[in-house]
Amino acid sequence: MLSTMKTAPLRSVVALSVLLTSSTLLHAQTPSEATTAAPASVEATPETSILGGGELFPDASPANVLSVTQKVFPAVVRLDVAQESFRDGKRTLVRGIGSGVIFDGQGHILTNYHVAGRAVEIFVTLANKERVRGRLVGDDHWTDLAVVQMDMDEVQKKNFQFVYAELGTSHQLVPGQDVIAIGTPFGLARTLTLGVVSNTERTFYPDRQDIEGYETGDFSNWIQMDTPIAPGNSGGPLVDLSGRVVGVNTRGIQGQSLNFAVPIDTALPVVQQILASAEPDRLGRVTRAYIGIDFRPLQDLESFYAIELNTGALISTVDRGSPAFKAGLRPQDILLAINDQPVNVRFPEEISPVKHLIAALPLDQDVKLTVRRAADKLDLTLRPVKLESRQGEERELARWGLSVRDVTLPLSIERRLDDDLGAIVTSVQTGFPAQQADLQPGDVIRKINNQPVNDLDALMDVYASLADADQVLVESQRGRGVRSTLLKIKK
Repeated sequence: MLSTMKTAPLRSVVALSVLLTSSTLLHAQTPSEATTAAPASVEATPETSILGGGELFPDASPANVLSVTQKVFPAVVRLDVAQESFRDGKRTLVRGIGSGVIFDGQGHILTNYHVAGRAVEIFVTLANKERVRGRLVGDDHWTDLAVVQMDMDEVQKKNFQFVYAELGTSHQLVPGQDVIAIGTPFGLARTLTLGVVSNTERTFYPDRQDIEGYETGDFSNWIQMDTPIAPGNSGGPLVDLSGRVVGVNTRGIQGQSLNFAVPIDTALPVVQQILASAEPDRLGRVTRAYIGIDFRPLQDLESFYAIELNTGALISTVDRGSPAFKAGLRPQDILLAINDQPVNVRFPEEISPVKHLIAALPLDQDVKLTVRRAADKLDLTLRPVKLESRQGEERELARWGLSVRDVTLPLSIERRLDDDLGAIVTSVQTGFPAQQADLQPGDVIRKINNQPVNDLDALMDVYASLADADQVLVESQRGRGVRSTLLKIKK
């Protein structure tokens, strides 16, 4: 995990980190081979059994541990990252370190969002002590994942080889299975820690996780293991004893045997979408559907709602203005099926799979929801919209001394705004025009010089057009009131 993360201090606080797997085996690459070489074959490892149940997975014999170490260590990298941050009305860079794993011959690296997300500068240090620049290809805070690519021109210029790891699968993991966590803790050389899988569908319900305000962990459960994870291990691979990446080290509770990884089965579709959508001038992203409902487990409530066990999902909230709200869904409705596919949330660990099912819905098609309301069974139709974070894109208005963020639909719901128009002030700089005019964090800028600004891009266009202005009239909303204030700009 990044050593600078607020969520990862050296105390008993949950610290984020991620574990990934790959579809290719570790393979030495020359710069000219990097985009064409195929994975090397790996000799099958004898498997052992537990409880006399047959062959399940390789055991943690010294020979197997050494073999995995020799295969995977060379593919694990240290990442030195500068991430963009906005504080006190200005843009700053926050530096930290983390881990990652090379997963293909094109030099792509899988890591955590909290390690490399929003990165503007990345340096990659390989096992051979070579250091090259990297660039952020795309990121996804919802799963705490990011993809980085080494500067392949620099790799060719320095004429060195690198290897990449094989991404496996995580659905076959079982409690008691031996796994190895590899990373660069505290910025040190590569280390491994050995442990076992404790649980394959761990949830943190009812707590909601975030990364500096960005939502995370909604669409999958976690792998829990007793394999120790230290700050700096975030983004490193969780590996089975066949040498395949099965997760991305994500979080650990210091002083306890509670450590967590993102399953590789969660990571692979994210990586594929990031790579498919990335452009030279645009980061790759993952598009998800949003309908505006949340759930709570039905455990011990079945008799109250007179419903059979393992049937349906209890809707706990319906977001105002969302597709579900407009379609007529209500809290206390029981969702029985989505497009005739039954759903079930009896226990907390079943919430994420249903949220994932909703997130995967197409945005351009109507969806049928079958719900139980009291004794009635209803079919309701809605059309999903694109999922947004409550944290919109953020920019700095340096001359005015403030930073602003786009108002998204979730933010407007959270703040009880009338709509999602405008840009919200996130911070102001002491002594600058915005602070002197009493603009405050939380104010929503609606107009500049009586010209509406419907989103952040519109605000930035107006800001650029006023480069020579010495006075600017700002209309903003604070709470339920609307106020106008004059910025006096010194040249």
